Amino acid sequence: MNDAERAFKNWLENHNIPYFYIEQSPETFSGVFRSIAKRPDFLVVIRHLGIIAVDVKSQTINPNTGHKDFVLDEENEVKKYIEFEKITRLPVWIVFGKPEENYNAWYWIPLFKILEFPLRTSSRSGKPFRTIPTVDCIHINVKQNEPISKLILGLIK
Repeated sequence: MNDAERAFKNWLENHNIPYFYIEQSPETFSGVFRSIAKRPDFLVVIRHLGIIAVDVKSQTINPNTGHKDFVLDEENEVKKYIEFEKITRLPVWIVFGKPEENYNAWYWIPLFKILEFPLRTSSRSGKPFRTIPTVDCIHINVKQNEPISKLILGLIK
């Protein structure tokens, strides 16, 4: 478990939000999935919404560049989570945390929303990726004790 996942787990615990942590070692994941899908870090139970699959990402945003976007690899992240959704019928959400903020905020976005952002190609590697503006994420501030129900309101907008 990395620092972002640990901070997220602590946040879930502190807010009495039920979850299942998915251990990431190879023997805990069926070989059927390995080449086509990616597994989330958590299954989170949200009242009135159901169970969602959550992948927690730690990303530093460099204020010197002027960018305020998160980045997701198309081949190894987005496409594999699409397959996970198809197979399991569980909606996937990506939750970004910033280590420079000590994970005092979580930036939530459902996979279906990520697909609305244009596909770009890296000038260095030639690999496709998507950028997710922080303003398009549902922001939950840990310090202000904002509730997870903010996700439901964020989906209505």
